[in-house]
Amino acid sequence: MHTLRLFARIAALCMICAFAKSARAATPLIPDKRDGQVLEALLLHLLADPEFDMARVHTNRAVIVLHARTPKKTGFLTPDQMRSDIGRHTLPGDAERDLRRRNSLPGTKPDTYEAVAAFFTNLTFGAGIVVADLTDKMGDRYSYGAFADANPKARGWVEAYLPGYSKDGTRAVVRAGVGPSAHGAMVTALLVKKGDKWAVKWYDIAFYA
Repeated sequence: MHTLRLFARIAALCMICAFAKSARAATPLIPDKRDGQVLEALLLHLLADPEFDMARVHTNRAVIVLHARTPKKTGFLTPDQMRSDIGRHTLPGDAERDLRRRNSLPGTKPDTYEAVAAFFTNLTFGAGIVVADLTDKMGDRYSYGAFADANPKARGWVEAYLPGYSKDGTRAVVRAGVGPSAHGAMVTALLVKKGDKWAVKWYDIAFYA
C-alpha cells in the first residue's frame, strides 16, 4: 500500500510539472514599448532601402509586413549560426546573449530549441508597417504567390524575434526571417540609441541556398 501511494504521489507530481511547463509555454509574452521602437526603426529602414527588394515592389507607397508572432524555434539564434550569417560584422556580446535569453523558453532542453511566444498585435507602428498573420504565406517558393496576392504593395515580410539589448540600454540586436525567398533568408541588425530614437547602424541579410 505504501508503495502504491508513493507511485501515486510521483505520478501526481509529474502531472503538475508537465502542466506548469505547458502553461508557461502557452502564456505569450507581451512586447514592450522599447521593442516596438526598435522594430519600427528597423522596418522603416528596410522599407526605404532599395536593396531590400524581396517582393520586387517599388518603394513608392509600399508597405512592409511584420508577422504577428515571433518564430517558434530558436535554432537561428545559436552563436555558430549567427556568426556564419553576419560575416565580417560583430555584435555586442551582452545584447546577443540577451537576444537568446528573451526568446528561449525557460526550463526546456537546449537541443529542443523551443522559443517563447510573443505577439506584436499590441504594438502601434508608423505608416508603412502592417502587422498580419502570415502563417500560411511564409516559407518556401510557393509562398511568393500567396504573399503577393494578399499584400500587393508589400516589399517583403519580416518574422522577428524579440530584440536583445545591451546592459546600458544603448544598443539592440534584431534577428528575423525575411521573405519571400526561395530557400529562406535571415536579417541581423544592430541598432543604436541616439537620444530617444533608435537608428540602424548596420544590417545584413543572409540568403540560404
